[in-house]
Amino acid sequence: YRMWGADVIGMTLIPEAILARELEICYLPITTITDYDVWAEKPVTAEEVVKTLRANVEKVNKLLREVIPKIPSERNCVCSRASKEALV
Repeated sequence: YRMWGADVIGMTLIPEAILARELEICYLPITTITDYDVWAEKPVTAEEVVKTLRANVEKVNKLLREVIPKIPSERNCVCSRASKEALV
């Protein structure tokens, strides 16, 4: 992320991604930022975090309305056959 000039602070998704692959679950996490205070001059208030969270909910709902209809009814992806193609 530093090569892009970005800063990432937050929860990791690695354990969930690994477990999803082991269980052959198609997994696409949607993450949002709710607290920008790390580089702000003053601490962020709970009210500001809730305001950002509400705006993110609207964005995620829009994203889901656009993406869900595009999910194929039959799985033909690497996720669905991960254990068959795994290197042991």
